[in-house]
Amino acid sequence: MPKQLIILLGLILITIGCQTQTPPPSTTEPPAAQSGRLAYLGGDGNVYVTTADRSQIIAVTDDATVPPENTGFSYHRVAWSPDGQLAYASVERIGNRANSTLYVTESPGASPRVIAQDDEHFFIYIHWSPVPCPDRPQCRQLAYLIEKEAGQIGLHLVDIEGERINDRFLSQGRPFYFGWMPDGQQMVWHTGGSSRFNPEARLAVYDIERDNIEALPHLPASFLAPAGSPQGDQWLAAVTDEDDDTLQSFGEPLRSVARTNAGYQTAFVWSPDGRQVAYAAVSNLTDPFYGPIHIFDVETGETHQLTGNTFRVNGFFWSPDGQKLAYLHKVAYEEPWLQWRVVDLATGVERGYNVFTPSYQMRYVLGSFDQYAQSHRFWSPDGRYLVYGDQDKDRVERVYLVDTLAQRGTPPIFIDEGTIGFWSWK
Repeated sequence: MPKQLIILLGLILITIGCQTQTPPPSTTEPPAAQSGRLAYLGGDGNVYVTTADRSQIIAVTDDATVPPENTGFSYHRVAWSPDGQLAYASVERIGNRANSTLYVTESPGASPRVIAQDDEHFFIYIHWSPVPCPDRPQCRQLAYLIEKEAGQIGLHLVDIEGERINDRFLSQGRPFYFGWMPDGQQMVWHTGGSSRFNPEARLAVYDIERDNIEALPHLPASFLAPAGSPQGDQWLAAVTDEDDDTLQSFGEPLRSVARTNAGYQTAFVWSPDGRQVAYAAVSNLTDPFYGPIHIFDVETGETHQLTGNTFRVNGFFWSPDGQKLAYLHKVAYEEPWLQWRVVDLATGVERGYNVFTPSYQMRYVLGSFDQYAQSHRFWSPDGRYLVYGDQDKDRVERVYLVDTLAQRGTPPIFIDEGTIGFWSWK
C-alpha cells in the first residue's frame, strides 16, 4: 500500500475516533476579548500583543530587520510575568557572534527597560518569579539562561526594583534546567543530565536571600526540569535507583511518585492547585516521544493512566483551572504533523483538533516542554484557547488558536504570520 494512502487512512481513523468520543460542544461563541492577552513573535521578527478576537494588535517592537532565527536583528524570546509585565529578548546574529539584549516593559506599549546585555551570546530562556521579591512588594525577579564560554549555560537572577536593576550570576552547567518554588525564596535546579551517563550531574537547591547553593546527594536520572509544587514546599525530580529510576517528591515528606525504566527520560508537570502530577516516560530509547500519560494524586497516592498506549506524546499542559489536560500527539511516523488533544479529567472525555506542522520555535519549545510548562502558557487564562505555531509547505510560519469550545469542523483562528505565541497568566 502506498505511504500516502497509509497516512490518509491513519488521519481518517483519528478523525473518526475524535468524533465518537464526545458530542459536539454546545457553544460556538465568537472569540473573546476577555480571554487574556497573547504575545507572539511575528513573521517580521518583532514582538506583538493581541487578544483572541484581534480587536487590537500592539506592536511592542518595530525595529527587527529579519524574521526570528535569521542572520540579522530580530526578537526571539518572550515571557509574561504573573502580574502582566513582559520580558523579551533581541538577538543580532553576525557570523558566529550573537549580540543580545533582554528587555522588560510593565505593559505592552510602555517604554521598555534594558535588563541585561551580552555581546557574544544569546538568551536561551526566561522565567519570572511566581511572586514579588520576599518582603519587597515593589520588587520583581526573573531568571534567565544564557550561553557561556566553553559550551556552558549560565543561570542569572535579576532584581528589578524602581530604578535599580541587579543582575547576578548564580551557576552554570550543561544542560541546565531550573524551577522556582512558589514563595519565590528558593530555586531548584538540575545540571549535567543523567548521572548514569555523566558523573558531574547534580541536583541543587538555591536559597535566594542567603545566596547559598546546597548540592543534594541524590543522583539525577534522565529528566529535564525539576518543578516546585504551586502550593507548599514540595518539588519533584527524577533520581536513579539500583535497577530503575524514580520520580520523587522532595520536602515533607519524601515520597516516591512513580518508577520508570532506567535511562528512559521522564517528564512531569504539576496541576495548578498542586494536588496532581501528570507524568510520562519515553516509551523506548529509539523514539523521542512520551507515552502514555499518567496522573498521580498527591493526597491519595493513587495513579491512573490517562492516555492510550498508541499515542506519541510531544508535550502536555494543564488548563488554568486544572480540569483539563492538553497534549500534543505525533500523528504520523514519517511526517512532522502534530495534533492538539484535550482530556476532561472529570468525565474522561477526550477530543482531538486539527493537524498541523509545528513552526521552528514551536519545535524548540516542545523539546523542553516540561520546563516551559512552568513559565509559559499555551492555554488562555479562561481555559478556552490553545495557541500554536504552524509552518506550511512553503515554510511560511503562522500563529493560530484552537477554540476548544467550538463545534467540530470549525477552522483554527488565524492570528498573524509568526513563529510562536504565549498567553498572559490572567
